[in-house]
Amino acid sequence: MPSLKDVLDMLLLSHYEVIIDDKEFLLLYDLNKSNNLDLPYDSYESFDFDVLEEDECLSEFRFQKHDIPLLAEVLGVPDVFKCSQRSIADGVEGLCILLKSLAYPCRYSDMLPRFARPVPVLCMISNTVLDFIFERHGHRILQWNNTVLNPLSLETYSNAITAQGAPL
Repeated sequence: MPSLKDVLDMLLLSHYEVIIDDKEFLLLYDLNKSNNLDLPYDSYESFDFDVLEEDECLSEFRFQKHDIPLLAEVLGVPDVFKCSQRSIADGVEGLCILLKSLAYPCRYSDMLPRFARPVPVLCMISNTVLDFIFERHGHRILQWNNTVLNPLSLETYSNAITAQGAPL
């Protein structure tokens, strides 16, 4: 099956060879163009957790390197995540994609050099991991714990965070 780039190249060639006229070319080109940016994700190396430095993990994922496998274990992250469109990601890689997407500021296109995957795939993996965590641990959020989350305690937490220099 030809890729979208192959189709566009054939359109250009057909127009150059005067097989199709200007009107046909514009119509076909408009129908066959992608809404996604053509970013060079395949020019980067695949994600390898083992080669990451401690500082990279902390700055990109907001977790120490040695804590990420522990977090994956505690959350019960599977060895592999399979997305609905059949993309596959290693469990730790999927967790890192989610952590990176939650780190502010971050767009999926900013993640290309680290994960070497197309933007839509990064989005799908991130959503798959998030759905997995919510399905497995959502009850911890949805069940109100009055001993920890009462208004007086929440105000105490807020004051403690403000005292440490938090802006809000």
